Amino acid sequence: PPPDGKCGSALTLQYAFPQPVQFLRAFLPRLSMSAEVGHCVAMTWSGYATMQVRGIMPTSKEKNMQEQLKKILSLVDVNQDEVITIDETKTWFAKTESLALQRLADPEFLQHKELLISYMAEDTVAYHDMNDDMKISKQELWDSLVQWNVVRVRMQEGLKLLNRADRKGLEALEQSLDYLRREPLQLPKDVRPEMQDIFRLGKGTKVLKSLKGITSISDSEFWGPARDAVEDLMRKKNRASRSKEL
Repeated sequence: PPPDGKCGSALTLQYAFPQPVQFLRAFLPRLSMSAEVGHCVAMTWSGYATMQVRGIMPTSKEKNMQEQLKKILSLVDVNQDEVITIDETKTWFAKTESLALQRLADPEFLQHKELLISYMAEDTVAYHDMNDDMKISKQELWDSLVQWNVVRVRMQEGLKLLNRADRKGLEALEQSLDYLRREPLQLPKDVRPEMQDIFRLGKGTKVLKSLKGITSISDSEFWGPARDAVEDLMRKKNRASRSKEL
């Protein structure tokens, strides 16, 4: 901070490419719970796991995941050798059927379309690539898809439970995933203040009338409107309590 103690400013330069995709892949479960970037897991980063293929929705059923795998391979793996290369990914991203060029944060990127597709393809392959050969094997693609589906379903189900102020249900959901962890989850005694306020409302209290369009517990999607809703519910609860006393 400045010597006078007043606020300072910081400037950062963000690069569109390359993205830290292997970090995202490794820490996807943790990032999905982030209030800052949780929405990116459901939106921007989902394209890496799904190879920008349309119609792939989160599922808890292995049969559906297998269908997702077959669909991606049929569209992207041109020579059907069950290995996806950067060139094959570039070819797929250039097609209108792909979602690659429809999820751009800045339309001006299209001025450099070929370069953009090349960078996106390299990032996407690197996201899945576990042995650093810059190719995606069928097993690597499967592992990424399973992880993405588990994380996304966890986000969806967790949102429903949190929106009903169901702390025990939320804890049970987390514990049900222990078989996927290296060690069993240690449930925290303390949670963020906004979450404590929700749980004080009592199980079954609906915080937001609808979760339509909300994909994460990020500040921008959930916590922002939830804070206002909780305050309103608390005021109503207090008024009802005072009325009973009278």
